[in-house]
Formats: sequence, C-alpha cells, structure tokens
Amino acid sequence: MGMQFRSEAVPSSLVVVGGTYEPWLATLEQAGWRCHRCYDLRAAQSLLQDIGPCIGIVDISHDDFSLNGVASLVNRNKQVRWLALIREDQLNNDAICQFIVSFCIDYFTSPIPDSQLMSTIGHQLGMLKLERHVWPQLGDHSDMGLLGKTSVMKKLRDQVRRVAPTDVSVLINGESGTGKELVGMAIHNASTRAKGPFISVKCSALPEKLIQNELFGDGTTEGKVQQAHQGTLFLDEIGDLPLNLQANLLHLLQDGTVETHDDKYSKEIDVRVIAATHMDLEKAVAEGQFREDLFYRLNVLRISVPSLKERSADIPELAEHFLLKFARQYNTQARTFSEEANKILTNYSWPGNVRELINQVKRAVLLADNLVIEAEHLDLPRQGDYKQSLRKIREESERDALLAVLESNNGQVSAAAKELGVSRATMYRLLNKHSLIPAPRSFR
Repeated sequence: MGMQFRSEAVPSSLVVVGGTYEPWLATLEQAGWRCHRCYDLRAAQSLLQDIGPCIGIVDISHDDFSLNGVASLVNRNKQVRWLALIREDQLNNDAICQFIVSFCIDYFTSPIPDSQLMSTIGHQLGMLKLERHVWPQLGDHSDMGLLGKTSVMKKLRDQVRRVAPTDVSVLINGESGTGKELVGMAIHNASTRAKGPFISVKCSALPEKLIQNELFGDGTTEGKVQQAHQGTLFLDEIGDLPLNLQANLLHLLQDGTVETHDDKYSKEIDVRVIAATHMDLEKAVAEGQFREDLFYRLNVLRISVPSLKERSADIPELAEHFLLKFARQYNTQARTFSEEANKILTNYSWPGNVRELINQVKRAVLLADNLVIEAEHLDLPRQGDYKQSLRKIREESERDALLAVLESNNGQVSAAAKELGVSRATMYRLLNKHSLIPAPRSFR
C-alpha cells in the first residue's frame, strides 16, 4: 500500500525529531521512505537544511525538548510539512494546542494506527509535490539565503564563503534593516560550526543589568555566551553594548573564558563571535564610547552589507520571494505583482531597507484577494505623489513664513511686504492664496 506514495519528483524523505523508535518506521522504510531520526535539535536543523523540503514528525509525547526549542526549529524550517505526535492528555495543554495550530498540518496521539499514518503521510507527500511545482525554489539554499543577482550581492556571497571557514571574529556593517543577522547566519551555516548553535543577542534591546544576565548568566541559568559553546555568538548592534560588558567580551575573545557569576573561577568557552552594527565604530572609539582594544579584536574581518538603494535591481526578485513565502505561510491566493505595483516597489527609496520591504509585501499579501497584488495593496507613495508631496511642503513653508512675518509686524501688511522685499500687491496675492487676508479694521 505504501508504494503508491513514492514519487520520483519529490524525494520521499521523512525526518522524525525526538521520541523513541516506533514500529511504524519500519513499515515506512519498507514502503520506500528514507527515514531519519534526530534526538538533538541542533542535529535536526543541520539535517533539515541538507535535505530540503520533506515530511517532518516532531514527537513531543516524551517531553524530550522544551516547546520553545521545538517551535523555533519548526518555524525556521517552513519547507517541511510538519506532523505532531502527542499524548492524549497533552490536548489539555494550551501551549501545545497553540503550537499544533500554528505550525503543524496534522497531529496524532499514541498509539498510531499504521494505516492512518501511512495515508496521512502519503497525502502530505502529494501536497509537497504540488508545493514544489508552485514554489520551485522552496528549500533551495544555494544562495545561502542572500538573494540577489546584483554585483554587490555577488560580492557579499563571495565574502561570506571566504570568511566562513576561518573561525575568527567578523564585524558586519550596514544600515538598519539590511539583513546583517542573515549574513551572520550564512557565515555560521557555511562554517565548520554549522552543526553547533547560532545564538543571537540584540545588545540594544535590554537595559544594562538585564543584558549582563542575558549574556553571561545569573548564577542559576546559563547566559547566551555559554549557550553558544561550540557554535556562533551573534551580537547585533554591538555599539550599544555597555562599556563594562565590553571588558567581559574582550576577556572572552582574548582568553576563551568567562567568569562565573561569583567570580570564583573561569569557565572555558569555545565560541566564534560575529558582531554587527549600523554605527561608525571608529568614531565611537574616538569619542570614548567603545573600547579600542575590543574594536580591533572584533574587526579582524569586516563585511559591509549593501543598502536596498545600492541593489535596487534586486527589488523585484526579493519582493517575489517574500510574496511566495507569505502566500504559502498565510494560505492566500496572491502569486504575482501587477506592472504598476512593481514600478512602485522599484522606484521607492526604501529607507527601512529589506525589513521595510518584507513588511510591505506581507501587508499586501494579506490584503490581496486574488492572484495579482495591485498598487492599492501597497502602503507606498506613487511616483506622482512625490511631486504632490513636494508641492505641499513648499506651500506649507510659504504659509508659515507669511504668518511669521505678519506676526513680527503686528499684522501690518505694508511693513510685512517691505520686510519680505515684495510689493503690497504681491503680498496681498500671497495672503489671498493662503486665505490669510487680515480682517478689515473698524473705526469709531
């Protein structure tokens, strides 16, 4: 019966995360499925990245992992069609119910009838085949997640490939929203540490006391530095790290150790540090806001991430990629942009860079009710609106200047005209244009 579910177009790969060996696995293997078991979330991430689109079963019936850890894995691998295996009593757990509804296409409770499982998995394989037809690039990691065909993006990917195997510190520069963390993750995934953890910390997100505990622990729980052991620690907005914590980070980079919470002994940590910033760190060093010795420790290899303005030719490809991603995620009909919508996307300046583009496309996908995203689905000014906006700004500035000069001359039009260097007739014309003609005086 299982043989009918095999497909040459889609590899029949099944990844089971957690749990114990079940008899139904042997049944699936006899039917031609390539079954992989993972008892570690890091190993599962590495395997899923290698396999690409497949069927995944996450077994949470044995409480092997934290639900947050499993949710992070599942959310990161949207190219996988996920099934959940749970206990009957777990259906009373709100968090588990929310997890299933948010991330899984179906679930089973133990014991599983073989025939039901085979039927469900076979159907999902068919759906996966359809998805590959509609989204042929689903799960394709050949570009390391750094999309774009412009010369600056080709240069960026080449830099990532060169620095990834070196295992030394990297400093990533770029405007906010350009995707610096994505570059950091690409470096990690292409390095010898790819099977280890990638731990990200946003240095500007927490006050000083909390960021210290977040990074180095509080004596009862491990900090992000310890969690990144044998992996990569990504420090976003490193320029916002307090000076006293900069000293701790420098100690880690120099000696490969961190002090325990009570400072009684040091603990060795094997971690690669990748830092990112939108600031001018050289200027921060000159102003005493950033340690010079830490800057030189971090700045062994530097990568600059281009702004979206520098790669405007990539905008249509990026927008199309995010459109298909969100259309699949939210199960909407949208599949392409209209010519006018594409023109608006390409002509816009994108001060928020790729992050702003992502938000715009997500909004459009959710608002569109057919296959084509139109201009009205985008919350962006059209090309003609720029001229209109400029005209409005000029008119408002002119009106403000007239009001100011009238006020400084106590409403005397002749005096105001003289101050502006225009005739009384011109002054009255301007006042009339902005509906500022003074009320006639009354005499008794």
